[in-house]
Formats: sequence, structure tokens, C-alpha cells
Amino acid sequence: MKHGYFHLVLLYCIKQFNGERSLSAIYHLLNGKKSSQTIQDGKLFNLSHMFSLFPRLSRQYLNEACEELLQEDLLELLPNQHYFVTDKGKFMLNERLAKRPLPANLNGWEYGDLGRIFWRRLSLLVQVLSNFVYERKQYLPLTKNQEDLLWVKSFLNQIPISKSDLAEELYKEIKDFLLLQTTNRAAIFTQRLTSSQTIGLTFEQIARKHNEDPTFVYLLFWDVIHSMVDFQKTEKQDSIFYAIIKDKRQNNSLTSSSAKTRAYLLQGITLQDIAAIRKLKISTIEDHIVEITLHDQSFIPSAFLSTEDFEEISEAIKSLHTHQLKKIKEYLNHKYSYFQIRLAFAINGRNG
Repeated sequence: MKHGYFHLVLLYCIKQFNGERSLSAIYHLLNGKKSSQTIQDGKLFNLSHMFSLFPRLSRQYLNEACEELLQEDLLELLPNQHYFVTDKGKFMLNERLAKRPLPANLNGWEYGDLGRIFWRRLSLLVQVLSNFVYERKQYLPLTKNQEDLLWVKSFLNQIPISKSDLAEELYKEIKDFLLLQTTNRAAIFTQRLTSSQTIGLTFEQIARKHNEDPTFVYLLFWDVIHSMVDFQKTEKQDSIFYAIIKDKRQNNSLTSSSAKTRAYLLQGITLQDIAAIRKLKISTIEDHIVEITLHDQSFIPSAFLSTEDFEEISEAIKSLHTHQLKKIKEYLNHKYSYFQIRLAFAINGRNG
């Protein structure tokens, strides 16, 4: 069978998990489920860049793709219902990625949601300004999303320059950015835009034009968008790119629930008391503390894991080359709790 690029994405994720996570973990990662476990998995297995890249992915589609890979002996089903990439699968993955590597600027964890907002606003703004320049007053807006429509209306009312000047400025910003991109990537981006003269193409239509796989085109497009969002951070704060999402920029390194737990921890409140105050299970608060440890370099979980204990667990992790908590726990003769072992993984994974 001819494997599509999504099959490569799936193989890549399964390879990274190395048989230590289920297919559900991949589904939640690609879907962008903001649970402590999924966020930790992304960080620990170096898959954060894949987070939330396929928010509309169905479980059925994922299962079918996995079954196809299994039938081709590219995957092996383990006794615990996890999957492992076979030697044949690794060879095919390496061969195909050498020709079409995963786009390098994808950053789903940082820019997944932010990128989608940026694109919706930017594309709608381009449509509105294009129709203004060509004096077309009757047209259907790209979206019925009231939040996006209201944002564009508010933005145009507040901008201190005329619409004509704004159109020129935006054109220049987009052009200057696209000159930094490959011809292929720039073309994919512009073909998605809707103006007064043209209607933006679907990923399938663009793929046919480029004789390319739709999923690969999709990822190249979002790679451009993530690059744009990242690019505006280095630009002056009066740039249009910056203005488009300045109200949405926030530190999203923690889930909202974990952020609340962190606030209590900083007040010196114990784990048990936080659980009682928030009416949550102790295990849930432990999840939060692991997530905080993973993403907050300034947080030192010494109240739960001493330096000596961390070093002993870390040595076991290095010796066994595994992320499986049970194996580490048994290797250390059940000396440490799962929570402590997870904290050790989190500290080690901070720069992963």
C-alpha cells in the first residue's frame, strides 16, 4: 500500500513513545488534550511540537491508520496493547523522513491554539482589506465566528491609519516574511488566502497543485503560521502581526488547574491541605505538582523529593533506559512512590 504522510506522523509518534504509551496517548497528544498526563508525555518523549496539530482527528481514523501499519508489519502489538515500531517500520520511517522531514518550525505546544487564532484573524483581515481596496462591498466573510468578526471590526476602528495604508502595511509585512520562506511554503500560504479576486484553496486542492500529500501540505502550512507567530516576537510592537494576537499572548505552560495548585504551593500550603481546599484527590494534586516541576524551572520539589533520592532514581532511569514507572519502582525495591519517580522524570525532562 502507499502510505500517506499521516502514517509517517503516527509511526514517528509511536517510535518516540517506544512502546511505553498507548494509542490513546498519541490521540490525546495530536488532538491537544490539555491534561497533565498528555502535557508530560509531550515533554518527556520530545513530542511537544506535535501537540494539538490535529484537533479534528477522529479516533476511528487513527485506529484505521494504525491497523494498516500493523498489517504491513511496520508495527508490532505488544502484550500490554501498546505498539512498537518494527525494524521494517523504522527503515521506512527514516527513508521517507529523509525525503520529506517533519517541518522544523512546528511548535504545537507553544503555538497550536495561538496559531489558529492568528490565522483566522489574519485571513479575515486580508479578505476585508482586499475587498476595500477593490471597492467591493458585497461579499461573504470567511467565517461566521462572531469573536473573529468583532475583533476585525474593533481592530479597524482603533487603528490610527487609513484602511488603504493598513492594506499596504500588511501586504509589506506578509511579503517581507514570505521572502524568508522557501518558494513552496510561501506558495502554500498564499494559496490559502482569500481576497477580492480569489478564494482560498483547501489543503486537498493545494496538494493536487503541488502533486503532494495533503497532510504534508497541511503541516507545511501550519509550520509557516507557527513561524509567523514566533517571528512577530522579534519585531517591533507596532507591527500588524504583533497587534493581531497581542491580546491572546499568555504563558500557557501550565493547565489552569495546575496553575491554581501552584499558587497554593507558593503560599506554603501542604499537598494534603490543597487537595482538601480544592476538593480534589491527592493523586490529582500530585499530577499538578509533576506538571509544575516539568514546566517551571524555578520550582524545586524538595518537599516531596530530596536531592539524594532524585539522584538515586535518576541513576536507575539511566541504567534501565525506560520511562516505565513500574520498572523503576521494582528496580529500586519499591523504595520510592510513583509520585517521587514521576518527579524525577519531570526534573530530568525540563530541558528535553
